[in-house]
Amino acid sequence: MQPRFLTVGDRQVHYHTAGEGPPVVLLHPSPLSGKAVLPLATELAKHFRVFALDTPGYGLSDAPATRPDSLDDYLEGFAATFDALGLGPVCLYGAATGAQFAVAFARRYPQRVSLMVLDSAGHFDSATTEAMVTDYFPSLQPRADGSHLATLWHMVHDLFVFFPWCDARPAARLARDLPPVTLMQDFLLDYLRAGDRYDWAYRPAFFHERVEYAREVTVPSLLVRWPSSVILAETDALIRHGLPDNYEVLRVGPTPAERYEGITEAVRARYGATAAAKPETSAPAPASRVSSSYIHVDGLRLHLRSRLAGAGKPLLALHGAGSSASAMERWLVAQDEPAPLLCIDLPGHGESTARAAAAGALDPGVAGLAALIDNVLGELGIDSCDIVAEPLGACIAQELGRRRPGLVGALRPLGASPPATPPLADWLDRHIPDLAPALDGTHLLRAWHHARHAALWSPWWQRTRAQALAGPLPPPAELHARVVDIMKAGPAYAAALRAEYEYYARS
Repeated sequence: MQPRFLTVGDRQVHYHTAGEGPPVVLLHPSPLSGKAVLPLATELAKHFRVFALDTPGYGLSDAPATRPDSLDDYLEGFAATFDALGLGPVCLYGAATGAQFAVAFARRYPQRVSLMVLDSAGHFDSATTEAMVTDYFPSLQPRADGSHLATLWHMVHDLFVFFPWCDARPAARLARDLPPVTLMQDFLLDYLRAGDRYDWAYRPAFFHERVEYAREVTVPSLLVRWPSSVILAETDALIRHGLPDNYEVLRVGPTPAERYEGITEAVRARYGATAAAKPETSAPAPASRVSSSYIHVDGLRLHLRSRLAGAGKPLLALHGAGSSASAMERWLVAQDEPAPLLCIDLPGHGESTARAAAAGALDPGVAGLAALIDNVLGELGIDSCDIVAEPLGACIAQELGRRRPGLVGALRPLGASPPATPPLADWLDRHIPDLAPALDGTHLLRAWHHARHAALWSPWWQRTRAQALAGPLPPPAELHARVVDIMKAGPAYAAALRAEYEYYARS
């Protein structure tokens, strides 16, 4: 599956694509991203050209400028995205919120949908919906004590225990095993990407989950019924209320593999003779604004935030350990920098892939990172740039200058790391926090207090009057952004800190 960015008007849409053949578009549950439907997309890609979209405001797709009033407010954007991808009539698959998007789209644009597939769709009566949403969407606005993170983890955890997650009565208990904490962490990261707008499509989808809307769809449609669905009762209610003859109930097995195979075979039987999708072409992002792109270098997929327009020498921003290109972008935009901007997510940070453990030939330290950035600049045709850098980035910039004289013009460091005391290994053991995902969610609060303490003391773990920092404590929203970056980095945070201090020690 290849992740890509698509420019649609003044916004960017992120999606994954693979395969050849008739086009199948997949819409995911909220507040997740297109990654949630990739297992099915991978199976479908054996026979079709698949496009797993991040719906607006989720994953890495830009959010609407203002809060939509209903799902209908998204539909013109979907149509414009299909146009930008060069798609004619498609097979449109949706799961949960994605299913309701599919229903709404097929109602307005029946000529654009050859086959609709609804997964995790059902009927909720008005009273049930009103009662459910009362507690379903708590505020995730950052709070000074970090308690919003505990709320978030509680919600993510109980999605796998109850339906609705906010109803802890025995009758709401799900008959399933609790998944590994790593899967919960993946869900958490998509919640963090959506932020406090996580309910923008999620909430109205519940009010759209009604048989009346489903009946208004006139295109050929499949309603997937699988025994392990968390809304099996609601799916059966939709069937019981009666659907028109253009609907067919597709009954599949309870396991994910049986479900994906059943959907794929049903789509092949009903849609496989459709004309193949044309290769998509994407217009470039506006040069005047910062936008996202990917670049593939040394076996890694790196995420860039860049603005091509500007005056003077390009300005390269290199973030520090546990930070991101987006953090550097926020700082540069606040400074109203006039130069062309390039912010790079280092490996394992932000939205860049991490170095594989098997990639032993790649130096994991600063020298290896400098070689990687050198190759990125070469791919982009940049032979000279100024650099603004947080501490790890400043180490990379120094190594870049040694590696290729003349590449680095002015270097502007941002902040300074606390000096390490020997022995380095013992110092790093105290300096690198344990933020491994924990089933009880305490890793989030550890990350919050780690970020908060790093703004109060240097080093963060030496909380004495002598080590106190004089600056103001950042507001909760800024601390939250730092925690989000740390969570995205995961184990790459520790590796980056170690690389930085080992470079200091050698230099």
